[in-house]
Amino acid sequence: MFIFYLQLLLTLGGTALFVIYGTYPTGILGILISAGIMLGIFLVLTLLIALVIIVSILFGAYTNKQSMFKHRLFNQYGVYLFNVLLRVNLKVSGLENLPKHGRFIAVCNHIEYTDPIYVKQVFKDFPMAFVFKEELMKSRILKALTLGTGCIPLARGMNRQGLQAILDTIEAVKNEQPMAVFPEGTRSHKNEMIPFKPGSFKIALKANADIVPVCLYDMNGTVKKSRIGIHKSYVHVLPIVPYEQFKDFDTQTVSDMIQERIEARLEQYRTELG
Repeated sequence: MFIFYLQLLLTLGGTALFVIYGTYPTGILGILISAGIMLGIFLVLTLLIALVIIVSILFGAYTNKQSMFKHRLFNQYGVYLFNVLLRVNLKVSGLENLPKHGRFIAVCNHIEYTDPIYVKQVFKDFPMAFVFKEELMKSRILKALTLGTGCIPLARGMNRQGLQAILDTIEAVKNEQPMAVFPEGTRSHKNEMIPFKPGSFKIALKANADIVPVCLYDMNGTVKKSRIGIHKSYVHVLPIVPYEQFKDFDTQTVSDMIQERIEARLEQYRTELG
């Protein structure tokens, strides 16, 4: 929100200077001109902020992937672009369940392409990264953003490159860079889950890492083009599942257990919110 408040302050300040020192007609026409100046300043600042975001993301690819300054800065960008400009009111609960260390994976249901932006906001005190589809690497900006924050691209199919991505993810978690995974493998576009792919849970088992289940609800409204007003989306952090609790289980058992817990919270949201 800091970026938006700064933009608003500069917009009002610039408009005030125009009103005080500018030459313009009085009456209704003067009011309309002043409103136009305010809108113009706001739009120019929006473009300048977008330029700053793009440049810092591109340069950020060459800095420390676990830098908390960089992660917090990118979170500010996310709030500005995806909360303020898209008019999304994110309701977060279960913050008392956030881990005290970085050796964990966050397991989330997947509704929309914006999900990682909001999950990262919940884990704002961690250098949270994501396992993501390799197709996103086609965009230079997205490539810089993802690789620069420690995200790891995963190709379709378990070829040599896919296995290396899993090994890299395990190593990252061992080095206290928490990773978020979406075991459904694709977006559901609704408040229902697709069966989890158990392979995702090899990361937690091999890295001796805890699992933090995360439930997302009503995320599909964040990108609805016909929406005018503010949209509420919900994220709930479920209690941590310690490594010691599942270390002797196979991936399918762990997958079923985590999916059941997220599904139970989804059902609670459906009951409470409809």
